Amino acid sequence: MKRLFIALATLLAATTPASANAKSNLEGRWKNGRMEIVIGPCGRALCGTVVKASARQQAKAQNGSGTNLIGARVIDNIQPAGSGVYRANVFVADRDMQARGTIRQVGPNRLTVRGCVWGFLCKTTNWDRIG
Repeated sequence: MKRLFIALATLLAATTPASANAKSNLEGRWKNGRMEIVIGPCGRALCGTVVKASARQQAKAQNGSGTNLIGARVIDNIQPAGSGVYRANVFVADRDMQARGTIRQVGPNRLTVRGCVWGFLCKTTNWDRIG
């Protein structure tokens, strides 16, 4: 009976999905040339927070939305949507717009982030892992 219980517990543990606390491949520091973000846990999802940005990028955000770009959450509610694909909310600070986004992990150190407003006005950027 004890062996049966251990076998069932092992089987249950092996078939249970990974916990929300398991580290995602997206977690880490990413750069797109003008800006650096850190993707990490935010509650039950992941989010991307700006940790470094050029003076020009910061001024554009300040003029566009009044946002202090350093410390701003620009990618929020990142949720898995398939193998290497995630859905998220993207904040475009220099235009003061929220967009629905798709994140594709095209390699271990590269992300392609696409945000669309009104379903047809879209922009795509590439992010490379640093550190």
